[in-house]
Amino acid sequence: MIRIFKQLLMTTLSIGLLASIVGVQGQQTVEAASDSTQATIRVDKVDNLSSDFIMGADTSTMISEENSGVKYYDFDGKQSDLLTILNNNGVNYVRVRVWNNPYNEKGQGYGAGNADLINAIKIGQRATKLGMKVLIDFHYSDFWVDPGRQVPPKAWQNDTVDQKAQAIYDFTSNSLKTLRDAGVDVGMVQVGNETTTSGICGVTGNDEYKLFAKGTQAVRDVDKNILIALHFTNPDKTTTMLNYAKGMAKNKIDYDVFATSYYPYWHGSLDNLTYVLKTIANTYDKKVMVAETSYPYTLDDTDGETNVVKTTDDIKPAGYPATAQGQAHALRDVINAVANVGPKALGVFYWEPAWTTVGGTDRAANLPIWEKYGSGWASSAVIGYDPTVTTSTYGGSQWDNQALFDAKGHALQSLHTFKAVYTGVNQQLPDPMLSDDEATIASLLKNPSFEETKMSDYQLTGSIKLAQDTPKTGKNALNFYGDTDYSADASQTITLDAGTYTFSPSIQGGDTNASSDLAIYATINGQTKSVKVAPLTGWKKWLKPELTFSIAKQASVKLGIKIKSNAKSWGTTDDWILTKIANSDTDQSGSSSSQASKTSEQSASSSSQASKTSEQSASSESDTLASSMVSTKPTKNDVSSSKRDKTLPRTGEKVTIGFVLVGIVMLASVCVIYFKHQAS
Repeated sequence: MIRIFKQLLMTTLSIGLLASIVGVQGQQTVEAASDSTQATIRVDKVDNLSSDFIMGADTSTMISEENSGVKYYDFDGKQSDLLTILNNNGVNYVRVRVWNNPYNEKGQGYGAGNADLINAIKIGQRATKLGMKVLIDFHYSDFWVDPGRQVPPKAWQNDTVDQKAQAIYDFTSNSLKTLRDAGVDVGMVQVGNETTTSGICGVTGNDEYKLFAKGTQAVRDVDKNILIALHFTNPDKTTTMLNYAKGMAKNKIDYDVFATSYYPYWHGSLDNLTYVLKTIANTYDKKVMVAETSYPYTLDDTDGETNVVKTTDDIKPAGYPATAQGQAHALRDVINAVANVGPKALGVFYWEPAWTTVGGTDRAANLPIWEKYGSGWASSAVIGYDPTVTTSTYGGSQWDNQALFDAKGHALQSLHTFKAVYTGVNQQLPDPMLSDDEATIASLLKNPSFEETKMSDYQLTGSIKLAQDTPKTGKNALNFYGDTDYSADASQTITLDAGTYTFSPSIQGGDTNASSDLAIYATINGQTKSVKVAPLTGWKKWLKPELTFSIAKQASVKLGIKIKSNAKSWGTTDDWILTKIANSDTDQSGSSSSQASKTSEQSASSSSQASKTSEQSASSESDTLASSMVSTKPTKNDVSSSKRDKTLPRTGEKVTIGFVLVGIVMLASVCVIYFKHQAS
């Protein structure tokens, strides 16, 4: 009997030890098991979603990534073909950019996929075999184009407008015929990419319509069944977007689809996105879609190349956490916003979901791979062609943290979104949006950070308006911009007691020239005192001009910013700080005045500290706006682990505790039985 108990004791000890070991590994095991074909994140259903809605993905860097050694894994951890994984998870359309000649005179690739026609054919053939249609995105450049630059191909740079128009026709026609002969199922063609501020192929104004006309004609002449898309961006600039559509109609440009980029952290509200697309769809009888969107699943850098979106402040305007759950929620909401347009809603493309990490976090070790295979955003070969690329700025992926695959190539839970939006999954889980914990700006002015959308406390004239566009804090700022030379003024009138005050708003922007004139001012009893704002030097490079003034007795004071600037210059102003720094020597209002002064001084101290913290945080951000970025806009520090914990259930930890407790209980029970037997 003793031997039996000893055996039982040893068996139980083994089981208890095993349970404890499993418990220690519990979180890892459960997470791996949960990363299966069954979604573990929340995806809300999108109502009235068409069965033929385009669920697209831009995979232009795919060949370079694969050549660089990147592998992709499905939800079961099985290595598989990238397009197969995407297709199995609801992606039905592939978008591929085409550059004319992305190589230097030595044949070295410019990077970012070396996106020539040959690579487009390789990707297109693989997509076609899976039954996916292909969108060809002609940039009409040898490298990136976006609102900030539209550099003509090397071979066209000395051409006249009419010669460029004919060159666009020939390149489009010949490329489509080659793709068709190679068996690629081209369902849609973009004539230009983000053809907004800088036009198309370096041509702006009325002449650009000649280029659009020849590009669209080329597509029609090759195949009338191919949809023709024109691609713009910045839907937050509502009037500008509507004017693009109006201009195309006025010049009788033949196209089918009005497309826009929409990045939640840059491009304003989803309601406004729906409004812009719906207005264009109904006014001009066009299909509409989002040609580019994405969102970060982490704020960490995974390849040693600084990312475009990297801080909590960067994502604050969008409000989603930088997690796979936040990423899924952002994508779902964009799909919903487009679907809300109605029957003319065509679809949504996720931008570069597989442009993930090459190697590890050592930039120096990765650089030779990026250079050899073109898997970074730019190689050294492009220096001299693209003015934004220098010896210190070329490198790796600046988008790896916005992929739908992690740094090791494993599919993230957010990849479920394309399918899950039709039915909804796990809708009982908490809403993943970031908490609104932005500190209140300490200022004597009302609504100093413009978070209250009712702007009755302000007077706005000219080309300045409230927008979700590069705020310094919170979600809103005052945006100024003009397609032509423009003026603008924003002000608030407030009654102040006698004393000395400091007025200090934050301002950022760029593309100003010598004719630009910005100033902050205070008007008291008809007399204006002003301070000139230094030249704006770029995106999120915040300036904080300061104006100090004194009043001898209570008075009405008008405080504001006056702008006179050149066409295409832009910027925002936020956080208007007004503090009282001293009482007037003639102030005779007694103890109540003293108390008010004390309160104001405390407010000023708080404001100064808040301003100092904000400036320190802003100064820690990168001053360089990535050339691969498709727009210009905002946000700062890492999302805390506590916020992630509030978002998703910590299943692994619960299982860990459970296994450990089971082991302890079993061990204790057998010990009690054994010693009782010994005693008897």
